[in-house]
Amino acid sequence: MIHSYAQREIFKPGSPVSDWCKKPETLKSFWPFPGNTAGIEAAIGARGPVDLQRRKQVANAIRRQYAAVGINPPLSLNEFEKGFEVISVGHQLQAGGGPAFFHYKILSALRWAAQLRASGTPAIAIYWMASEDHDFAEISTTYAPGGVTFEWTPEYLEQSPVGRITWDARAERDWKRWCSAVLRRNSDFQAQSMPLAHRVRHWIEEWFGHNQLVVVDGDDSYLKSLATSVLTPEWSGNGISTALSMSAADYADKWISVPLQVKDNNLFVLEESGLRMRADRWLDEYGEDKVEGLSPNQLSPNAALRPLYQEFLLQSAAFVGGPSEVGYWLMLGRAFQHHRVAQPALLVRDGAFVHQESTKWAAAACDWTPKLPALTGDMAVAAWADKQLLGNGELDRAFEEWSKALIAHAKGVPGDAVPTTRAALTKMEKEMVMVRKKWRKILRHQCAKEVQIIREAFDGWICPDGKMQERWLSALPLMEAEGGGVAFAQKWFETVKGADEPQFLVFC
Repeated sequence: MIHSYAQREIFKPGSPVSDWCKKPETLKSFWPFPGNTAGIEAAIGARGPVDLQRRKQVANAIRRQYAAVGINPPLSLNEFEKGFEVISVGHQLQAGGGPAFFHYKILSALRWAAQLRASGTPAIAIYWMASEDHDFAEISTTYAPGGVTFEWTPEYLEQSPVGRITWDARAERDWKRWCSAVLRRNSDFQAQSMPLAHRVRHWIEEWFGHNQLVVVDGDDSYLKSLATSVLTPEWSGNGISTALSMSAADYADKWISVPLQVKDNNLFVLEESGLRMRADRWLDEYGEDKVEGLSPNQLSPNAALRPLYQEFLLQSAAFVGGPSEVGYWLMLGRAFQHHRVAQPALLVRDGAFVHQESTKWAAAACDWTPKLPALTGDMAVAAWADKQLLGNGELDRAFEEWSKALIAHAKGVPGDAVPTTRAALTKMEKEMVMVRKKWRKILRHQCAKEVQIIREAFDGWICPDGKMQERWLSALPLMEAEGGGVAFAQKWFETVKGADEPQFLVFC
């Protein structure tokens, strides 16, 4: 059984992503096109016809990327070249896929593309590999239920683009062992060493090839040469810095915390050594007179500039991002306008939670649902114990009523009876906290089997490491619990079919 509800029900009220989902009409000064069908149609209308010459150039570059990896490009690449609408999604490379939301972002893009096609608008989905990111610690580990971990430990240079780090035979053997242990089957095996960006393309083909998903790697000299109008102005002071500064001030007025740092130059320089150096630091070391000697392939956009580079090339109708990602895209509206890059509709990805039979009982035992904050195993056991010992708040309500009655009685006693009574009640409340701890201890001892089931369910599957499932566990074992990747995707698409806002799915 699968049910879903709107993502806006679980976002923190007053956060940028919550405001964007609940009242996008009030945020048009930040971004004009909301994350729904009307927003997509408005974005298409405002952009007008796609630049087919640019599409052809980009399509040819993507074909060369597939050829370099030894994979036949999907047929939908031809449709991209013909001018079909694009639902784009971007994410940094993850060794082994990383947290489940990596897959869920791509499934979200595929479902919106399918909805556009169903409405009569030809559309495809594209995954943009953010292969030039350099935070290796974020992408090196993939977790399975029960703490079974795949960890990639290559030799690499600090600050190097992760997509260029070599994935070798040792990594492939470790990956195969992880798949055998976790999935009870092997992933496609790649015997030759290759950059991580190439290995991720093979994974995407394995996991999503049947969906005709197009993959593009932004770390491409030809693509960068096409987008010099977006990249090179950063050197002359005509980049996006001023636009970002203005948006940051508005953003801080609205939400206080600003997600992107405003920089005078929003480029990195990729050096021959393999390092990725911030443009301002590169200038300090080499000087402005060396800028003209840089090739387009050496220019790498930072987090603020990458969306413009991406959308200049793709000309998307909509972009799918995670909650935090949408939060910082809302800061980029003026930057897009500064370079006259068409703004896509801004969609929040769908989310999901997958249950097992044992986890359904554990969650119900402590009244937990995916709409609630994550719980560690110990926190879940405490919640279950309180439910057993205190019922549905009857004891708290009885103590509150008794306290009111005691205060009312004290008011009729001469002298300072009320303050004395309040002080006594405060002591009683503290004593009750200690009593409850003792009760829980007794209950945990008497119900050790139930306690173990709840703790293992939360720590191993429901909220591993005290985080929401989709932000920690790999999607691969979760999808296996629902019959495998193809079956999982079909169930996903059937559940969200026709939904006009981001959804959260619960697989029971």
